[in-house]
Amino acid sequence: MSKGSGRLSANVQCFGAMLLWAGGFVSLEFLLADWGALSLNAVRFAVSAGFLVIWWLLREGVHQARRVSWWKGLFIGALGWGVGSIFLYLGQRLSDPVTTTIVVAMMPIAGAAIEMIFDGRRMSFQLLVGIFLAVMGGYVAAGAGFDESTVGTGMALCVVAIVLFAWATRATTRELETLTRPGQAAVTLSGGALILMLLCLVALPFFPSETKVGTIDAERFWPFIIFILPSSGIAQLMWIYGAGRLGVMLASFHMNAVPFYVMVILLALSMGEWEWIRAAGVAVVILGVLISQIPSSTNKVQTQS
Repeated sequence: MSKGSGRLSANVQCFGAMLLWAGGFVSLEFLLADWGALSLNAVRFAVSAGFLVIWWLLREGVHQARRVSWWKGLFIGALGWGVGSIFLYLGQRLSDPVTTTIVVAMMPIAGAAIEMIFDGRRMSFQLLVGIFLAVMGGYVAAGAGFDESTVGTGMALCVVAIVLFAWATRATTRELETLTRPGQAAVTLSGGALILMLLCLVALPFFPSETKVGTIDAERFWPFIIFILPSSGIAQLMWIYGAGRLGVMLASFHMNAVPFYVMVILLALSMGEWEWIRAAGVAVVILGVLISQIPSSTNKVQTQS
């Protein structure tokens, strides 16, 4: 595979991951009225991790499990995906969805910082322009506005969450080199599932509303299926494939288009309407993706196929 086609494939994988992730936000609207957030997240991670582990071992052989540095892989997933998702949830609870959106739109900055610290990434002018466009486009696509009322403990927890997500993406794709991408995704997501299931069990007697297990009727069946597998496990696998080639910074640009994908899905379900401001925002994000990936002598980071 040529370098150009490989980069195109990686961008398509990141696009697919974010489209599936957006589907999870839509599905969540059907589920939260009947489920607790902690129990729903624990089930989501457990099912997705179980699916990825079974698929990985059936595809590559059970002997692959002996090649895993399990403690490292589980630690990466527990801290990055598990604790990160908990912090994001708490951050939104202590602030509001707009604050969360503002912080998540800063993911390219977190990705750049992680690559500068761990990989010696050098910032070219076009990368800085690409980051600026991705962040601004993310704000516009989400319809978010920043003011002093968004700053506080909730925002701080959201910032820690996206730094953990960026770190976990890099650690998954760079520090588990004996594994293929499916193995990397399966092992680290298992770590996230373990910590979330443990948290749910600990919280069970203290927060019954957050650990409530809802019913799955005809209306909630497909939203539940989409939320626990395609928008989590399958999206995670595509994300690891794409980020493994592009690097966490460039891959994270795609996250800022998620509000637009949510709008499109809601429109397709006759549950929303077209908003040109969101379309303009995603166009700016795409421009940032294109500019940031123009080859240059300083715009290089070691990637894996």
